[in-house]
Amino acid sequence: RGAIGLGGDDADLFDDLHDDDVSARTAAAMEVEISTKKGALHLSQSAMLLNEGKKMTSMLSFHPYEPALVACDGCNGISVWDIDAVGENSRQRACVFNNGNPKGSRMTSVDWMNELTTSLLLTGSDDGTVRIWDGLVDGFGKVSHDTPHLSSVFCAVPELVAGARGSGLVTEWQQFRGRLMAGGNTKKIRCWDLEAEKCGNILENTVGGCVTTLTTAWDCNLFGDGAMGSGGSKSPGGYSGIGPDIIIAGCSNGGMKVFDIRAKQGPVGDINGTLESPRAQRRSRRRKLMQYSEHQSWIVSTAFTGFSGRYEIVSGCVGGDIKFWDLRMQESVRTLDVQRSPMTALASHPSIPLLATGSHAQFIKILTLDGDTLQVIRYHEEIAGQRIGPVSCLCFHPHRPLLAAGATDEI
Repeated sequence: RGAIGLGGDDADLFDDLHDDDVSARTAAAMEVEISTKKGALHLSQSAMLLNEGKKMTSMLSFHPYEPALVACDGCNGISVWDIDAVGENSRQRACVFNNGNPKGSRMTSVDWMNELTTSLLLTGSDDGTVRIWDGLVDGFGKVSHDTPHLSSVFCAVPELVAGARGSGLVTEWQQFRGRLMAGGNTKKIRCWDLEAEKCGNILENTVGGCVTTLTTAWDCNLFGDGAMGSGGSKSPGGYSGIGPDIIIAGCSNGGMKVFDIRAKQGPVGDINGTLESPRAQRRSRRRKLMQYSEHQSWIVSTAFTGFSGRYEIVSGCVGGDIKFWDLRMQESVRTLDVQRSPMTALASHPSIPLLATGSHAQFIKILTLDGDTLQVIRYHEEIAGQRIGPVSCLCFHPHRPLLAAGATDEI
């Protein structure tokens, strides 16, 4: 008897059905894995810190490597917590001290410096003054209980006026260059070389509103040096991104502008009105960097992300929308409409693809960079039925899955 076989078209159809079945099973397994990983990102309340005597928390900052959390109020007070010891007594602060602001002035920026050696705390006030504090972390990596001492103070932006409405003093610290960018409620952004103790460049902000955020489009992984290893492969770590000289400023009118610190201040053409040379024209075109105006309200936060090889800038505004930018493009690459109520805080985790948004409507939303909502926090876990306060600030730990949230109350 002759064997009954499949024709060429029937065999191809059978192969296609088999491939589709394999693809479906692979996709289902991937969905299960993604769901499991998202479940592992669920955040639970580990401590409730009582910042007694303070009306609100305006800024928070984790030390990258030591168990220190700094909380600044809306005026002059700074509180330091040992996050490894807060479970023992949530009311016990390591130290509390005043920034030394003059009457009518308030703190508007805070950042850690020299995290790998002698840790310093940089604070900026709306009168244009920058103060650097030493002694918050001792030589053994422990959070000190002694009052820190003032190491240095200087006026970074002289034209700022204390008490004026607006963003005050906004700073961005570049540890790898020893460079401090300072702007805010002014049309100028100054680039300070703190090692040389001089202002290296002044950039003009022509967007129209005051600067509310400053971000470097450059990321440093201090767990490696990025050097070439055996076999020509790079060792983990090093730098990634566009470059340390590219900074992005977000403004109060929703505009964003890209600056190149290497561009010198001054007119593009010759001062006598003569024609430019071809080389000068090419330099002029390079200086005309991107300017965006898709947001319609105050920019709350901007941050650089480098996950999956996509070097993007994420920004969020009070209107509740988050946008992702490829600085080579003239428009945003995607937009997330995350909430209808005003967004008062936005944080992006440097090591995990997570975003956190906060609102005066008393909730915190945790979501992925693709817009999937993982969690909505409305209540304190330690006090049954107690709503969280109107959220004023959010801060992720740079290397740990920790989120600190401040509100317009003592908690």
